[in-house]
Amino acid sequence: MIQRDSNIELLRLVLMIMVVLLHFNNTTMGGAFVYVQKFPVDNFVLHFLESLGICAVNCFMIVSGYFLYTNTKIKLGKVLDILLIVVFYRYIDYFCKVAFADEVLSIKSFIGCALPANYFAVFYVVSYILSPYVSKVYRELSEKQVDFLTALIFLLFILIPTLIDIASDLNIFENSGFLSPISTAGNCAGYTIVQFLFCLSLGMWIRKRDIQFKTYILITIYLISSLILTFGISKLPSLYNYCSVLTVLNAVCLFMLFQKIHIQNSTINFASKSCFAIFCIHTGGFANGLWRKYLIIEEHFSDGLGSTLLWMAVSVLTMFFGCFSLSFLMRLVFGKIKDFVCGKMLVVICE
Repeated sequence: MIQRDSNIELLRLVLMIMVVLLHFNNTTMGGAFVYVQKFPVDNFVLHFLESLGICAVNCFMIVSGYFLYTNTKIKLGKVLDILLIVVFYRYIDYFCKVAFADEVLSIKSFIGCALPANYFAVFYVVSYILSPYVSKVYRELSEKQVDFLTALIFLLFILIPTLIDIASDLNIFENSGFLSPISTAGNCAGYTIVQFLFCLSLGMWIRKRDIQFKTYILITIYLISSLILTFGISKLPSLYNYCSVLTVLNAVCLFMLFQKIHIQNSTINFASKSCFAIFCIHTGGFANGLWRKYLIIEEHFSDGLGSTLLWMAVSVLTMFFGCFSLSFLMRLVFGKIKDFVCGKMLVVICE
């Protein structure tokens, strides 16, 4: 059995909490940003916390790239595992809405749940399938060539999109799709397979070059970058895009900070296995509806910063541990069946 690095597994858990926090703030999910608009201090603090966590998805992919650097196989069981988790929790969410909410049971909706409709899962699976070939490029190129390649894709897919998005924020032009190197629809806020593959490659570059910085430098950059995001977001909302230079920079700093932690803990390793399930569960309509109905209530944000932070912590941790508990239960009941099925799948050697 492969020994898991508990510092990185801890990072995965922290990143998942960050994702839940982002959705707590999100105007279409948790809605906290809507409730604190008229309270400047509360609004600033929530945006600063948002700035600290907006790098979570990028960081997840950097972690994957770092560990897939030596990968030479496509395990179809791993692909099936990810897609089955998505479909399984889509059905759980659907049946909960039928039983306890106003969802109407229909054949169309039932069949629709069989589709793994989850952007992160789809992009991750594509990135994973391509990872043996991307890693082969990074392993076989010289250090100088890898540095140039990484700088080139950073220029094309991060720096230029950031500048285009800033220009669009400032109303210098209307249609960024005419300039974007990513798509004719613009940079899509970084919700693209290009962004996922870039972060995957970045993780491989960090692994190959063994890039390290002193702790105080990483913390300073991370905090300054987050403050720039916080102060700049009102005029330049695109700074929060996944393909923003600052968002990528924060992801790199956070990953390197956790690299410096030296721990080995079986509880952390066990808990981190639920991260993707937590993501699937908490983004479901039923769980999100309960969240907004019972925890994220406007009155909680009208009693000062202390009340806002208290209910933020209660809401985020309740959602996180609630989803973890459901995931743990489902793993006990169905885990061995899923592992048996996925373990029988073909392994494709890519050398």
